[in-house]
Amino acid sequence: MEVYLDNAATTPLLPEAEAAIREMIPLYGNPSSLHRKGVEAERRLETARRQVLGALGVREGRIVFTGGGTEANNLAIFGTLKRHGGRGRHIVTTRIEHPSVLEPFRALERAGWRVTYVAPDRDGWVPAERVLEAVADDTVLVSVMHVNNETGAILPVQEIGRHLRQRPKVIFHVDGIQAFGKIPDCLRQAGADLYTVSGHKIGAPKGVGALYIRPGLEIEPVLHGGGQEGGLRSGTENTIGIAALGAAAEHAAARAKERYERVSAWCEQFIARLGQIPGCQVHRPREASPYIVSASFPGLRGEVLVHALESEGVFVSTGSACSSRGGHAKASHVLEAMGLTPAEVTGALRFSFGWHTEEAAVERAAQVIEQQVKWLYDAVGTGGRR
Repeated sequence: MEVYLDNAATTPLLPEAEAAIREMIPLYGNPSSLHRKGVEAERRLETARRQVLGALGVREGRIVFTGGGTEANNLAIFGTLKRHGGRGRHIVTTRIEHPSVLEPFRALERAGWRVTYVAPDRDGWVPAERVLEAVADDTVLVSVMHVNNETGAILPVQEIGRHLRQRPKVIFHVDGIQAFGKIPDCLRQAGADLYTVSGHKIGAPKGVGALYIRPGLEIEPVLHGGGQEGGLRSGTENTIGIAALGAAAEHAAARAKERYERVSAWCEQFIARLGQIPGCQVHRPREASPYIVSASFPGLRGEVLVHALESEGVFVSTGSACSSRGGHAKASHVLEAMGLTPAEVTGALRFSFGWHTEEAAVERAAQVIEQQVKWLYDAVGTGGRR
């Protein structure tokens, strides 16, 4: 029995998304063309926009389709500062953001922007007051993720957004990639000006994402060309991927509340099982998504654990898939920012659940994890003692 628990990296294709792909194959027209085939393709794009808006829990706003979550985050950040950079030279984010946010901020810092990187608590949570205290008179942009992709921390974006509304010159961007389709009405809860989503985290194919822009907010394009997507993302749209994203978003939104409650129930059981393994340290933020669990096994290497579990048909990761290159995991900047020891960082694993995950599979995974961890600790002669 194979158990796939790396859904924060990517998910299997939803049947509904697969059906949307098949339906789009004969609708191969360019949505910018004026003839019937172009109009048919354009209609499917507009249907997908409505589906994504619905999944976000709002009725109004612009949906700009992109080539994925990374591009959407870059468009939100650079597009905002190109348009509104005259308001100041200060921007705020956290130390636990995804690289597709951190790297743009570092690039902007090298270009002369003043950046505040807000640190998390040891449990991986970032208090709202810490973010708000970082906001200055010349702050243009605050970018905070909704759900952390390594620890599952649900950051207090609603509280941050509520306070930032009293400072209309500050634009609030939320990376919602790990919340979209999982936290019901995620954007309505966040109250963000800009909200990023990705298709392959919810059962759509890779290579498609979207950026939500609230009504009345204008940003500048990062890509220039034919002016597609309202001039904000030039290039012929990936109509097949977009249709699949719309179908996956609609599917997820209809089941988000029920699925969240169900996953929460057996996630707690899974965490309890991990806690019984000698040497295991579960890193659980005070507010956390049930879809992501982080744990360390100090004295062992995460990469060795990944392959040990894989040999028994259980697939997990050491952390963000975007932080691994050439088959070797980089040290987690998230866990380091939390103040974990080198042994805790090196021995960390991430377990992440998806739309297809069943309770029986999680129970099977818990058994295999316990078995393999005990075997490896015995092999290195620690027995889980540090």
